[in-house]
Amino acid sequence: MRAPISVVVLTKNEEEHLPACLASVLWAEELLVFDSGSTDRTGAIAERFGARVLVHPFDDFARQRNRAQAAARYDWVLHLDADERVSPELAREVCRLAATGALGRCTAYHIRRVHLFSGRWLFDPRRPDPPAAIRRSEVPRLVDRRVVRWERPLHEVAVAPEPRGVLRGRIYHLGDPTLSRAYENFNFYTSLEAAIVEPARRVLLLEAVARGLRAFGYHYTVGGLWRFGEVGLLLAIHLGYAKFMNWAKAWERQRIARGEGVWTSTDRALLERYPRRAR
Repeated sequence: MRAPISVVVLTKNEEEHLPACLASVLWAEELLVFDSGSTDRTGAIAERFGARVLVHPFDDFARQRNRAQAAARYDWVLHLDADERVSPELAREVCRLAATGALGRCTAYHIRRVHLFSGRWLFDPRRPDPPAAIRRSEVPRLVDRRVVRWERPLHEVAVAPEPRGVLRGRIYHLGDPTLSRAYENFNFYTSLEAAIVEPARRVLLLEAVARGLRAFGYHYTVGGLWRFGEVGLLLAIHLGYAKFMNWAKAWERQRIARGEGVWTSTDRALLERYPRRAR
C-alpha cells in the first residue's frame, strides 16, 4: 500500500547516490526529482524508478525546496537529499500515519538524521532519543506544504507553525563518509556560506579564528561529539575548520570589494559568482 505523499529530492549530478535514495521511498505515491541541471545520468536513473523529473536552475536551497514542494502532487511532502535513505521503520511509521488519517494532527514532523563519518554512525541509530532532543537538533522534513515554507539560502530551515510532531524512525545520511569526500564540495559550500554570513561591518581575520574555535568547542562539548572518541574529535575539528573558512572567505571578499591588495579578474568574479545574499 502506498502513502499519499510526495517525496522531493533535490539533485545535481547525483547518479551515484540517487538509486539507493529512491529505492528507500518506493512506498510513496509520488517521487519528484527536482534537478539543477545535471550532466550525468541523474535524470535517466530517476525516470527508471518512476520519478517525475523537473529542472530549474539553482539559486539557493530554500527557493529550490519551495519550488519543488509547490510542484508536488500531494500536500504532504517528505524532503530528502540524494545522499539520504529512509529507514524501514520510518517508512512504516509514515505509511501508518497516512493510512489512519493521523498525519494531519501536526503541520510538520521532525526526524532524527544519523550521519556516517569516518567509519562510524553519529549518532547511534539504535538509541532512542527524547522528542525534545530531536526537535532541537533537526529541521522538519515531512511537512504540510500548505502551511510550511522554507527560508535561508543555505542550511535552510522549514518554518512550520505548531503543532509539530516527532517521528521515531531515522534518515540515514551518507554524504560525507570520509574526509576526502567531505572536501569534494567543501569549496562550494564555504564560498556560498561566506556570501551569506558576510555582514555590513568589517570582518577581521581574528574573528574567523575565534568563530572556528568556538564552533569546534561547541560541537565537541555541547554537541556531544566527545562521546565518539577519535572520530568525534575529527568531526569537531572539521566543523570548526569549516566555520573558520566561512568567515575567512567573508574577510577576503570584503578586501576584494574594497580593492585592498592585488586581485585578478578571476578573483573579482567570485563576488558575482557568489553574490551577497540575505540570510
